[in-house]
Amino acid sequence: MRPASVTQRAMAVSLALILISCGTTRYSTAGPTGPENLARYALIIKPRAGGQVTHEWVTLKDFDMATLQLAMHPVTINRDIVRVSTSDSELEEYCEGRRLQCEQDCLTSSRPFLVDWRKYIDTQVQPWRVARYAWCPKNCLDAKVDCTKRRGKWYEEYSPSFQAIAPAIDWLEEHHTELLVGTVVVIAGVAFTVVVAASGGGVLALAPLVLFAEASR
Repeated sequence: MRPASVTQRAMAVSLALILISCGTTRYSTAGPTGPENLARYALIIKPRAGGQVTHEWVTLKDFDMATLQLAMHPVTINRDIVRVSTSDSELEEYCEGRRLQCEQDCLTSSRPFLVDWRKYIDTQVQPWRVARYAWCPKNCLDAKVDCTKRRGKWYEEYSPSFQAIAPAIDWLEEHHTELLVGTVVVIAGVAFTVVVAASGGGVLALAPLVLFAEASR
């Protein structure tokens, strides 16, 4: 996962001030009624005193759209999209699928194959065409173990994807300090992008990805 750039950090601070200045009267208490109008809202996750975390929905029409679009312009989507399982069984299934594909691709590769961060380098001791039959299964399995323990590149490439709104809110409130600007979270089929990261335990803000397309027109 790459750290946010200086431009992104500056944008995040500016946008955080914008969001805070919107005032509580602009927030929707009800929020979206379902996936059909989810893209009309931004989501704000806020820490409270005593370690509590709350969320608020903001209708897009209540944003200063010109300021928001200028702030969002320098944001780029992370290539390494952070993916976090909604359940241990889903994560296990994903990691095992990656292991099987890894082993197949590794064994058929004519040159040392990159597995997560691992790569065979002892070619002078034993050529790759021989070493791969032992090296590939072992290292693909090690990468799978890391993945199930929520570590490594495979795990970072497994993104939050939720079929319902409530579980997504619960997950975001629990993990709000872990997401970077540009991270994509899919809620009930609608893609949201982190536009303000909760560094230092501050505000986390997510806006519908469609805003990027509209801002670039």
